[in-house]
Amino acid sequence: MFGIFKRKSKNTAFTFTHHRKLSEIEESWDSLLPANHHLLSKNLHFIEQNTSIQGHYIKVFKNGIFSGNIYLQKVNVPINNIGYSLKNFQRLECIINSIKSVRCGLDFLVCGNIFRPNQEGYFFNNGLTKETVFEEFIIYIENLEKEIGFAGILIKECNSPLLREGKFTPIKQDVSMEMTLNSDWLTIGDYVEDLDKKYRKRFQKIHESGAELDKRELSSDELQHFQKQMFELYNQVYSTQEFKLTDISESYFINLKTVLGEKLKIYGFFKNEELLAFSTHIYNEKRQMEIHYIGLNYEWNKKYNLYFNILQFGLEQAIIDKQESLELGRTAHVAKASLGAKPTPNYNYVYFKKHIYSWSFQLFLRKMYNNIESEWQTRSPFAAGVEV
Repeated sequence: MFGIFKRKSKNTAFTFTHHRKLSEIEESWDSLLPANHHLLSKNLHFIEQNTSIQGHYIKVFKNGIFSGNIYLQKVNVPINNIGYSLKNFQRLECIINSIKSVRCGLDFLVCGNIFRPNQEGYFFNNGLTKETVFEEFIIYIENLEKEIGFAGILIKECNSPLLREGKFTPIKQDVSMEMTLNSDWLTIGDYVEDLDKKYRKRFQKIHESGAELDKRELSSDELQHFQKQMFELYNQVYSTQEFKLTDISESYFINLKTVLGEKLKIYGFFKNEELLAFSTHIYNEKRQMEIHYIGLNYEWNKKYNLYFNILQFGLEQAIIDKQESLELGRTAHVAKASLGAKPTPNYNYVYFKKHIYSWSFQLFLRKMYNNIESEWQTRSPFAAGVEV
């Protein structure tokens, strides 16, 4: 049957089936998952329909009993990103430069969701552990290399470390910025009072620069009306990123609102009814608010401090909505540390079938993390004696 491949691992207790179309298995896929789980088919269909991601779906069986789901996103690392990490190796650089005009790169599989933090790409029950399953899964997936076509696999953001890494190598440097919210903060003013004098002045200066902006939650009609403009503002931010793996559709934000409902709030920042920026806030069951994708007009960024006002406004909304923490993502570490966020380690693991790919990828990671400023690691904006 096209799109479905069934093989046993060396451990005959395990069987895996590979599916290219979620629509053909969604009823059984969903039957294993808890209510509101991020791997439910409605959430994965949204990704299929609103991004350039190609999904692959693995069902896990133990002794013939359906016991787990593994979700894979196939992405392409452009050859110029990999080649850039090899620029000091002249022979390889010549090879890279000779094929830069060709659209190619390294295809790899991500077990997880590259669009959202803290969303594991797997779910197991019946007592299965991720260590046991992935030991068998890597044997199975190696045999699918020609059918799927991939250079490596990334297990993204496990909730806990792999106790047995096996063929996977940990990516130790990766962190996301997360902020714990003090339960005594009932308003943004309470937060400001806890800041060190220097950071209090900085916060107030940024806040004053955006005071004349109208900040409001966008209605469904406004999301429809501003859809094209929001996409353009998003792309202004996206175009500044050095490392790009995938694209989203113009209808991404309005369709995300349809899927998430009240768990998503989208705010616009207006001057004289002109949309200068927007921010998306996602709320999860752990009372954590995530600042998801943003967009802004860089021509007005300096005058209104749009980026920093987006961060401050997000913090204010999280306090108003009585959240316990604020997820701020991986980028702009210094800015987020200045707000009060701290680095949270991510448990990511990578496997490459061919050594040359692994070597290049490690060099690329080394360069990427060497470029990250170190100042954020010890920065705290709070006054002495304030615990957050």
